[in-house]
Amino acid sequence: MLQNATIIEGTSQKAPYKGSVWIENGKIKKVFRKTAKTPNGTTVIDCTGKYITPGLIESHVHLATIDLSDMASARSKTDKILENMVRHGITTLRDMAGDAPFLARYQQESETGAKIAPAIFYAAQFAGPSYFKMFESGSRKKMGIHPWERAITDTTDIKKAVREAKDAGVTGIKTYAQLSLHQMEEITKEARKIGLQVWSHATIYPIKPSDAANQSVNSLSHAADILFEQLPKDSVDLSYAWKKVYEGMKPDRDALSPLFHQMKKKGIFFDPTVFHATNNKLYYAVDILKWAHQAGVKIVAGTDWIYPETNEMVPLYDEAKIYVEKAGFSPLQTIETLTYNGASVIGLKDRGRIQKGKRADILILDTDPLQDIQALFTPQTVIKQGKVVFKK
Repeated sequence: MLQNATIIEGTSQKAPYKGSVWIENGKIKKVFRKTAKTPNGTTVIDCTGKYITPGLIESHVHLATIDLSDMASARSKTDKILENMVRHGITTLRDMAGDAPFLARYQQESETGAKIAPAIFYAAQFAGPSYFKMFESGSRKKMGIHPWERAITDTTDIKKAVREAKDAGVTGIKTYAQLSLHQMEEITKEARKIGLQVWSHATIYPIKPSDAANQSVNSLSHAADILFEQLPKDSVDLSYAWKKVYEGMKPDRDALSPLFHQMKKKGIFFDPTVFHATNNKLYYAVDILKWAHQAGVKIVAGTDWIYPETNEMVPLYDEAKIYVEKAGFSPLQTIETLTYNGASVIGLKDRGRIQKGKRADILILDTDPLQDIQALFTPQTVIKQGKVVFKK
């Protein structure tokens, strides 16, 4: 029993309230809006003066694009990254492209408790063959040939490719670059048939953001790429598009508003990765995020950034800080991007909210995150699936 806390449920529609949370068998059995009577044999954690939120969800990360030729070294590095994530409150993550067998092993170890790690859900990356050729080097000499990393051509059996991706354990197909509109339609259709999400780059070159949105994909990634909605339909080429950015192309709110309306209407999530963008001096991405948020698009927080191996602050904090300080989000709305929306974009209904029946992934905080968002990332206690996995 987590007794006498201020409970922040995870959705901005619910104001914080004083109460207690009863955890049993890894789930939230009941939430009390008062001090609760504790059944015999129940451990009580006094949370007087403390705050409770759902565990955080990192919605855009790449753990398995590192050099895997030395597996011992790769595992050591990844162990440290994942432990540091947990220390900073991250209990679930969405990996957006990488080696599926590597991720599957960590996924299993996380769920069994063999490793201190967030729960892991991962994507298969689908793109045109010329895209993969750009990145072939080192241990990744031949890319685009695996179920989780598939080069799509005019002769690809898309139905088979999507089913093989699911067999590799993926939760979603990430549509990435250099796909035709017809290929995009087929990928989306086949993924839906077998219960996979479709997580798309905002611009797939030559496919514009509105083309992907027309397919009712589950999410679009990268505010910086939303800009290319403004290009004429016959000029959305990778090199040409970025040339226009470096020549000073600016976002036009009126031109982008129909896209945001479309995304809101279709319930398409947007992970803007603005920390990544601003680190690359693409400052206009913050304006795009602000406009999307004001239009009512559902935002999910992810970084697409490298995570530290040592006990350092995580980049997800930097992402959240931009939302509060520069993009017009309230702290409660920001928490929603990190919890409830993060679960929803993965297709998870069992977490992301402090609510009866949900998985008990919970943070206990010493200070109020509505006063300082950094409090989310410095938890006093991290509970994952009902078990304390970190305590200061």
